[in-house]
Amino acid sequence: MWGALLPADRDVVRYRISELRECIHELTRITSKPYEELGIDERYSIRYNIIVLAEALVALCLHIAKNVFNYMPKSYVDSVEYVGRRLGVKCCEDLIAIVKLRNLVVHRYWVVDDRKIYESVVNDFKCVEEFIMVVERKVL
Repeated sequence: MWGALLPADRDVVRYRISELRECIHELTRITSKPYEELGIDERYSIRYNIIVLAEALVALCLHIAKNVFNYMPKSYVDSVEYVGRRLGVKCCEDLIAIVKLRNLVVHRYWVVDDRKIYESVVNDFKCVEEFIMVVERKVL
């Protein structure tokens, strides 16, 4: 498909995709309630699941970058941007925004606005779903 490079490890790709889907499911479940009804534990669960979602996305992109494209990303954002663009994902900027949100939650958690995170989650994960479909079609 992309020359004589080694194929991706299908088990790794499937596992990361399952992590992404589990996070999307959990985030969708939590945000089915109005923001005002969320308890502190649910707000922190949203943060946690954003982190896990972004980490799974990055791990998947790192694996594909290294094993399929023989490319060593310089950062989390670089891995997502490179793989997204190489695979032709049209909403790559949305994927990058998830990684940047993860960085904000992890490194500057005291400035996180939980309402804004909630609103971004409520607007769903169409881009992540598109990315998963492209990976399943082109990499698996």
